[in-house]
Amino acid sequence: MSSALETERPLFIVFEGIDGAGTTTQAQAACAWLEESTQNPVFLTREPSQGPIGALLHQALRRRIEFDPRVMSLLFAADRLDHLFEEIQQHLKDGVAVICDRYYLSSLAYQMVDAPQDLEWLDQLNAKAISPDLTILLDVPADVAMDRICRGRLNLDLYENLDRQKLVRDNYLHLAEHRRRPDERIEVVDGHRAQEQVLSDICELIASV
Repeated sequence: MSSALETERPLFIVFEGIDGAGTTTQAQAACAWLEESTQNPVFLTREPSQGPIGALLHQALRRRIEFDPRVMSLLFAADRLDHLFEEIQQHLKDGVAVICDRYYLSSLAYQMVDAPQDLEWLDQLNAKAISPDLTILLDVPADVAMDRICRGRLNLDLYENLDRQKLVRDNYLHLAEHRRRPDERIEVVDGHRAQEQVLSDICELIASV
């Protein structure tokens, strides 16, 4: 069976993980590798998006405005659909691969902390979000991730505290093992290693799609 790299089918790859897991660093590195491997452009994006709803979420994450947790869930889902329809699907239709730093799995992992019983509701909010070809979950212990964050900057975002990070990591690992969508592939990669080692594993996974 030929891989998507050989058939030139545009891939949709998502990076997930707790804050400080290295999703942004590895998404950027994977984008450069994929562009070099295919000799085609790759659209690198992230969530929350740079769209109008994403702008609200960025303000909330920086604690400049405040929303009820359920309103945050609604805003994340709305931003995701806007991002999907306005950017992601358009690039895929044009034959351009897409790498996204965070997607709907992050909504489930983070929002379940506030309301574990709301998984079904969160799933319904994100039901229209298409499944990626591959989701790469970078797994890093919460204390390691928090140390990375604190060494990198002074101000922490809304969700960046050790207790919450531990719960979010547990949620991510549970979702990776028990995810219900039949067409969804989630691969857990140990992110607590040298960046080059992590990237090597990621490239192997992408090449296998």
